[in-house]
Amino acid sequence: MRSRLSIKKRLCIVLAAATCLSLVPLPVQPVKEAGPTVYADGPGSLKPGKVTLRQKAVFYENAPSRSRSLRNHNAAYYGLPGQTFRVSDVKGEMAFIESDELGNLWLPAWYLSKEAGQVRNIDPLSLKLPDSSSIYAAPGSSVRWPASQAGSMPLIAVSKWQDWYGVLISPDPWKKERTIYRPAVMWVKAKDVKSKEKLPAGLLEPSSELPIEAVRNLTDYLVDEGDSKSYVKQLLGEPQVKEHSRNQEQRSGRPPVIGETWRYEAREALFTATFSPAGKLTTWEWTFPNAAAFEGNYYAGSHDPFSYRFSAMPLLRTIEAGPVWRNQGNLNFTFLLEASRNVLLIKGDDGGFSGMHDNSSLYAIDRSTGKKLWQQDAGFGWYTAVPDRKREHVTMYSAYNPEKKAYESRVRHIRLTDGRILWERKHKAEFGLTMTAASGAILLLEGLDLNAKKSMLSVVDQQNGKLRWKKALSGEYRLLNQGTEDPYVLIEQSGKLTAYEPMTGKIAWTYKSGKKVMDDPAWDPYFTGGYRYEPLSPPGTTSRWMLLGDKWTLLNMKSGKREGSYPANEMERIEVLDERYLLVQRALDGNYFTGAKSYETVLYDAVNQRELWTVKGRAARGIMEGDVIYLTLNGIPAAVEKETGETIWKMETSLKNSVDVTQLVGSSFGILDRYLLISFGGDMIVLDKGKGRILGRLGDIPTGNVDLREQAARSGALNIADGEVYIGTVNGAFVRYDAEELKERLDERGAEMDAAGGQN
Repeated sequence: MRSRLSIKKRLCIVLAAATCLSLVPLPVQPVKEAGPTVYADGPGSLKPGKVTLRQKAVFYENAPSRSRSLRNHNAAYYGLPGQTFRVSDVKGEMAFIESDELGNLWLPAWYLSKEAGQVRNIDPLSLKLPDSSSIYAAPGSSVRWPASQAGSMPLIAVSKWQDWYGVLISPDPWKKERTIYRPAVMWVKAKDVKSKEKLPAGLLEPSSELPIEAVRNLTDYLVDEGDSKSYVKQLLGEPQVKEHSRNQEQRSGRPPVIGETWRYEAREALFTATFSPAGKLTTWEWTFPNAAAFEGNYYAGSHDPFSYRFSAMPLLRTIEAGPVWRNQGNLNFTFLLEASRNVLLIKGDDGGFSGMHDNSSLYAIDRSTGKKLWQQDAGFGWYTAVPDRKREHVTMYSAYNPEKKAYESRVRHIRLTDGRILWERKHKAEFGLTMTAASGAILLLEGLDLNAKKSMLSVVDQQNGKLRWKKALSGEYRLLNQGTEDPYVLIEQSGKLTAYEPMTGKIAWTYKSGKKVMDDPAWDPYFTGGYRYEPLSPPGTTSRWMLLGDKWTLLNMKSGKREGSYPANEMERIEVLDERYLLVQRALDGNYFTGAKSYETVLYDAVNQRELWTVKGRAARGIMEGDVIYLTLNGIPAAVEKETGETIWKMETSLKNSVDVTQLVGSSFGILDRYLLISFGGDMIVLDKGKGRILGRLGDIPTGNVDLREQAARSGALNIADGEVYIGTVNGAFVRYDAEELKERLDERGAEMDAAGGQN
């Protein structure tokens, strides 16, 4: 049970005035200031009605009872000082609260008494009690349990009232379905304490010996939204890593808010604390490695800022490596679109869709300095950008003008070095317009009716924007051009593919394609197959695989001659490794490819016209190097032999089944000498190319997968060439590394792991 409605009013927690700090010269845990003085009637006279909390209180799904185990009371939420609730009923010592936000909950009525207002926070103490003593639901309560039920972990006191200590009780279970249960606060008599010891500061520093379970309980109870960096540092110690945060602005259409994230890479888990630019805590998250599955978005009570994640892989250590430069954009997601010798062309996107997409942009970065040269905003409209063959200009089509706040179909030809618009065309485009290119020409396909059964193709000179020729199209047709590398304008219609000269419209050749057997999957926005475009090294070949009739055909676009083919099948999707090899995903059940429950993947050799091998599952994002293919198998990075498909290695996980985790992959592979880089699970991870060993994650590189931008991520989220490494992020940054310097840092990391016996 979890409400998505967060409690927004967070006043300072803690109960009465802070006690004087101990004079012992030992760093101790910080104590927070008290809240406002608001009391309810005593527990004995509590009546149904409105009450305001004086201090932090634990709300339970089940009324605390001796019939239930001490650790099994399902503490779901913490009520905070100043919050008002309505008591619906009082049964014995327990108050029943009905809340539209939190649901039906219980708490000891004592917490609503004037006496409870005298509770004060203390520096956390580790207590030892004899098993014969008792633990109480509240001071003086008749609801109590033997201390032996608390388990073997030391009891930690966090508050005091007269001669009673409030202690944290670890829940068991603490995770159930989609719910995280929080540590409860129960009470022990001070006279029953055999020994007590202050906990030193730095609970998550490498020298700390406190069990992770105890630290988790303390962070859950003591760390709150709005806490300062100094408080968190005093409590948990110096983080191992500090880096830029992900975007903290959740409202659509607003500029990103980038603060700082602290990573505590502890022995058995990862704790991250994220702060606003003003230095106030906004979120924290625990990540527990080696789980049976990849699971995220478990929240502590109703507090969205506090979450838990479970990872089916080892804990990732951060590899800190300084980039050559880091450019900060103004939209969440950044992808490399194109590159010239001196300029990089970047796609910026807010990642939204279905009415939540507000902004996208096209901008240029100086390749050597990382300085932004110019930017064109497209608002919530989609846009297309194609470079000329010399990579000196880019032609951009956009459907919306954010300056006018109106739809306006514009085609602009822009100089890369300074953003100057050299020519511009405007179209009515009442029924939509798409843009692509052929050699020296821009192709504008404008719909003439609602169902796009009639369209007008306008071919304009890319250099000056002048119209060269037009062609009316009707019925079923496809414009198959992908960019200026295509020598002709390619139109398939009525079972025939026709190539037209871009400047004259004259027919160069025709190819009989035949009757189609399936729709082109390239129109599916979730399609991740076909070609991977390489912005740093555009294709130099004149042949391309395309769906023609009942075949995937490798067609020489200059001559119109077929050079290879593979039968088209609605239950298959192809990924092009090169002109010879296709990676074919095949659905084994269901009526549609996307609805199948079982898949296999084959490697097809178009030269010998045969399937070389078959593997279970969906293999994707393949990249060949010599006799090895690196790919993801159901989302997990792996390496296989090209000729046999035999697995060389598969990245270590603790997955208990063959679930597909492709949604965790946010880029293609990047090969850096003996290392592989790939975005996985929100991190840019580094693998040993030969063995698949995980070296860790690149620091300060937040990554991720974003719906409906799969092809942009596949082509432009990670690119390595010519001694340079370029990475797009999900917090608006675009980063360049020197390949040799990064490789040297990875060598150092590998040596560190070898010295530690291969341990991460």
